[in-house]
Amino acid sequence: MVTPPRKPPGFAQAGIPPRPLAPRPAQAGGADAEEPEQLVSSELDELTHAEYRLLYDEAARNVLFAKRQQWRVVEYFTLLALALVALGAALPFAADVARFVAVFLVIVGAVSVAVLAMLQIWQGREQAMMAYLVGDLSNFARHALRYKPRLSGNIHRFIILAAMMLYVVILDVVVFRLLADIGK
Repeated sequence: MVTPPRKPPGFAQAGIPPRPLAPRPAQAGGADAEEPEQLVSSELDELTHAEYRLLYDEAARNVLFAKRQQWRVVEYFTLLALALVALGAALPFAADVARFVAVFLVIVGAVSVAVLAMLQIWQGREQAMMAYLVGDLSNFARHALRYKPRLSGNIHRFIILAAMMLYVVILDVVVFRLLADIGK
């Protein structure tokens, strides 16, 4: 037996008039005060609305998960690089082994940069799905989500991605040079 999903918290019940949104500031020039904008709920039925909310919440969790994974990639690469340097300092490598370890670290660095890019693409797709879903929600939800323009969000995401990738590349070069010097 299939049971219908419960109403999400905050879901407007039938018979309750829509609440007004916050009033807009008065316009300069002495224009008459406008009446506050009224909340217009979505035209979705309850089950579809619940599905939209579920999909939106899942997409938001996926974005957070992907960003967390990006930081873990950077953390694990840092730990690996530090461990290889510490190992090379404690037990000096032969020249061949030092070159092998350095090349291994370069390969791991390249894979790390690729994984960072893939996670960023995944975040972009989830953000696009969230933007699609919000188009059918209430005017209040659409209005609230317009406060942070999509362009600025993308700029911030790509600045952080560039910083992560640059960090991995610089650390890779520094450790490669250290391992090359240890192997001499």
